[in-house]
Amino acid sequence: MSEESSVAAAAPEERPNPLKEITQPFVDLVKAPRALWGVNLAYMLEGLCYFGVLGYLEIHFSDYIFAGVPHPEVWAHNMVGVLTAGIALSMAVLGFVPDKWGVRKALLLAFVLLVGGRVFISLAPALFGAEPRVVGSALHLMTMGGIVLVLFGYGMYQPAAYSAVRQFTTPKTAAMAYAMLYALMNAGSALLMAAFVLRDEKFLNLGITGTFWVFTALTVVSLIVTATLLSRKTVDQAIATAKAETAAIAAAEKKRAELELEKKGEVQAAKPAVTGVPVTAWITLVSIVVAIVVKVPSPWSYIVGGLVALVPVIIALLPKEPKAKAVEYIATHPLADTKFFVFIFALIPVQTLFTYNWLILPQYISRAYDGWIGEYYEFFSNLNPILIFIIVPVATALTYKKKIYSMMLIGTTVMASSAFVLAFGANVVTLSIYIVLMTVGEALWQPRFLQYATEIAPEGKAGLYQGVAQLPWFLTKALVPLLYSGQMMAKYVPATGPKDSETMWFIFGLIAIASPISLVLLKGWLGKDFKTKAA
Repeated sequence: MSEESSVAAAAPEERPNPLKEITQPFVDLVKAPRALWGVNLAYMLEGLCYFGVLGYLEIHFSDYIFAGVPHPEVWAHNMVGVLTAGIALSMAVLGFVPDKWGVRKALLLAFVLLVGGRVFISLAPALFGAEPRVVGSALHLMTMGGIVLVLFGYGMYQPAAYSAVRQFTTPKTAAMAYAMLYALMNAGSALLMAAFVLRDEKFLNLGITGTFWVFTALTVVSLIVTATLLSRKTVDQAIATAKAETAAIAAAEKKRAELELEKKGEVQAAKPAVTGVPVTAWITLVSIVVAIVVKVPSPWSYIVGGLVALVPVIIALLPKEPKAKAVEYIATHPLADTKFFVFIFALIPVQTLFTYNWLILPQYISRAYDGWIGEYYEFFSNLNPILIFIIVPVATALTYKKKIYSMMLIGTTVMASSAFVLAFGANVVTLSIYIVLMTVGEALWQPRFLQYATEIAPEGKAGLYQGVAQLPWFLTKALVPLLYSGQMMAKYVPATGPKDSETMWFIFGLIAIASPISLVLLKGWLGKDFKTKAA
C-alpha cells in the first residue's frame, strides 16, 4: 500500500483539498522572513549574470580570442569547461565555508570574487584586443584569470545560498523555498531572451564585450543587495525564528509518530554503524575510471588514484587520537553513504543536457537555423529559464509529497527524451518541443534533488553536502567539453559546409537516456530504504 493510501486509511474523515494542496506552499513561502527574500533577489540577479556571461563565452572564445587558431570550437569548449567544471569542483572544496564562517560572510566574499573575475573578463579585450588571437596570448590569459576568480566565488556562492535557505526556513516552507530559489535563478537568466538588444548592431550595439560589462555592473548590484538586506541582525532573527518554528513542528511530529507506533506496537530498529571504507574505495575507482576515459598522457591521474587508495593505510599508522578523528570524518562524509554516492553519479548522463545549454545550444541555433531564429539565437536558447520559472513552483506544489526517487525517475526520463526530438530535424517545431520537454523534466527532478542534498545533511554540514553533490557536475562539465562537445559541433554543425545536426542530437539522446535506465535497473537496491527526509 502506498504512503498516500496508508495516510488515507488512518484518517478517513480527512479529505484532501486539491486547491489547498497547490496554494498552501505558496502561502507559507510568502510569510518567510526578509532574509530569505534577500537571498532570492541576489540569486535572481546572479542567474542573469552567470548565464549571461556563460551563454556568450563559447562564442567569445571561438570567434574572438581564438580567431587565429585551427578548430577554435574545440579550444573554446575546453576553456568554457574550465569555468563550469571548475565551479563544480570549487563547490566540493569550498562548501564548508558557509558552515564555518556563516552564510552572510560567505555570500559577501563570493560576490567580491565574482565582481573581480567579471571585471577581468570584460576588461581583457580593451587592454589586449590588438594582440594576435592565439592560445596563450595576454588576452587569453587575462580572461582565464577572471574565470579563476569567478569559479572560486561561485564555489562558495551556491552552497551558501542553499545553506541560507535551510537555516531560514521550516519544514513547512522548505520545499517551496528551494524550488523558488532554483526558479528565480532561472527567471534571472530568462531575461537573456532580450540580450540581443544589448549585443546586436541594430539596437544598442554593445557587442559581446560591452554586454559583459553590463553583467559585471549587475554583479555589483547583487553585492550591494546582499550587504543591505542580509544584515547581521536580519540573519540572526531569521535563524532564531526558523529554529523555534522547526522545533515546534518536530515536537508535534514526534508526538504523532509515538502515538502511531504505540498503536501499531512497533519499535524502531537501531541504525547500523557506518564505516568509512566506501568513500575511499569509490573515490579511487572514479579516479582510475576518469584517467582511463580521458586518456591523460601523463601518469598523474593514476598517481592521484593510487594515493587515495593509500588513505586507509595512512590512517592506520596515525596515533590513536588523530586516527579516531580521521575515521570519524571519513565515516560521516557524504560519500561514505554508498547509495547516496551511486545515486548522484547515476545522474551524470542526463546532466550532460544541461551542459549543452551553454556549450552547444546558442551556437547550434545560430548555425543550423535560418532567418530570425538563427540571427536572434538568444531568444530560443533562453526559453528554458523562463519556463523553469513558471513550471518549477507549480510542479513542486503538486509533487512535494512524492518520494525523491520517483521524481528522479520520472523527471530524468522526460528530460532525456527531449534530445531525441531534435534528431528529427532542425525546425521551429522540434526546437520548441525539445525546450518544453527538457524544461518539464528538469522541473520535476532538479530542485528536489538540490533540496534532498541539503536537507539530509547533519546540522552544520549543509554546505558540505551541497558541495559534495556537485561532484557529478564537475565530471560532467569537465568531460563533456574535453571529450566531445567541441568535436561534435565541428563535425556535425560546422560554421560552413554541410550540416548533420540530427545525428549529433541522436547521440546526445543515447547518452542522456542512460540515467533513467540506470535508475530503473537499480531501483530494487537503490530505491529500497532510500533516504526520504526531503521527499
